[in-house]
Amino acid sequence: MPFPLSSPEELAESQAVEMAAALKALRPDVEPLAIDRAVRSEKGLVAAHVRTDAIGLYETHLHLRWWGDQYMPDTAELEALIRHGSIWGVYQRAATKAVGFAAFTGTPGLAIPLGLQLRTPGGALVETSEAGVVGDGGSVTLALVATEGGTAGNTAGGATLPIVTALAGLDPQAATLDGDGLKGGAAEETPASLLERLLAVIREPGHGGADFDYPNWVRSAFAASKVKTIANWVGPGSVGVAVAMGTALAPEEPSPAEIAAIATHLEGLRPVTAELHVLAYLPLVVPFTLAITPDTLANRAAAQAALADHFAREATIGGRMELSRISEAVSAANGEYAHRIESPAAAIAPAPRELPLLGAITWEAWS
Repeated sequence: MPFPLSSPEELAESQAVEMAAALKALRPDVEPLAIDRAVRSEKGLVAAHVRTDAIGLYETHLHLRWWGDQYMPDTAELEALIRHGSIWGVYQRAATKAVGFAAFTGTPGLAIPLGLQLRTPGGALVETSEAGVVGDGGSVTLALVATEGGTAGNTAGGATLPIVTALAGLDPQAATLDGDGLKGGAAEETPASLLERLLAVIREPGHGGADFDYPNWVRSAFAASKVKTIANWVGPGSVGVAVAMGTALAPEEPSPAEIAAIATHLEGLRPVTAELHVLAYLPLVVPFTLAITPDTLANRAAAQAALADHFAREATIGGRMELSRISEAVSAANGEYAHRIESPAAAIAPAPRELPLLGAITWEAWS
C-alpha cells in the first residue's frame, strides 16, 4: 500500500490540533480561543515548539523513506545498488581499456617483449599486450592495450605512437596504428547500466550458456551497446555472439582487437562444448519517407528525435521491428497531429547478424 509523506505544514497542523486538545483538557479554566491562538500564532512559544517538532518529524520521515528506497535495487542509490549487485554476482564494470594493433619497424629478428610502452597523440600510455619478433621485412604487428581505463586511450587509426620504453634496434617513431586505431576505452559503468544488468540477472538467472547469458557476460566486462546470441551459427554446437559497441543511439562496429578481447573473455565462461564465434554486427540502414502535419521544422525535428529514440530502445541485432510500433513512436512526437509513413511499407526484418539503424528521412508534403 502507498505510504503518503505528509508535508511539514500538515504535520504542524496535526500536532497543533493534538496540542490544543491536550491543553484544553489540562486547563479548562483558560479560554479555548486563547489556547488555539497559542498553538498556532507565529509568535507563540507553544507554536514554535509545534513547528520545530513537525520539522524534526518530517526529516525523520524523509530518512525512513530514503532507507525504504535502498531496500529495492530499482530505487536504491549507487552505494546500495552496488551492494545489491554483489549479492547476485553483478559488479559495476570498471573503466575499460582501449585496445588495438600497431606495426613496429626495426632490426629483423629483434624480440619485442610484453609491456613495451608507447604514448598516443593524446598523451595516454599504451603497451604491448603480446610479445613478437620483427620479421625479415623489418616489421611486426602487435596488440596494444591502454595502461589505464577510460576514453583517453581511444585513438584514430593511422596515428604514429612514439615509443617510451627504449629498445635497441627498434625505430622509436615507427609504431603505427592500423586503420581501426585504439578503441574500446570507456568510463566506469553508469548506475543505470548496472541496474539494467542486475535486473536482467534477477529476472533470468544464469543458465551456464543460455541465450541470455552471453549478453550478460559481454556487458559485464565491455561497454557494449547491443549483443545478440545466434544459435548454431556455423553448425550444431556453434554459438555466434554479434556485438555492437558505442551507444544505443550511435552503435559502432567493434574493432578486431575488441572482438579478440571479447572472445578471450568469453572463453573462460562458455560451456566447454560450445564452439564460439564473436562477430561484429552488420548495419541495416533503414531510410524513411514520411509526411507529417502540421509540417513545421520543429515538428520534423521532434519526429526525427522520436524515431531515433525508438531505434535506440527497441532495435536489436536480428530483431524484427513492427511498423505499428514505429508509427506509435512518431505519434508521440511533440507537436505531431497526424503522420503517414510511406516507407518502409512493412515491418523491418533484419538478418540474424544485422542491426536496424535509422537512415535519412525524406519528407513529403501532407495531403
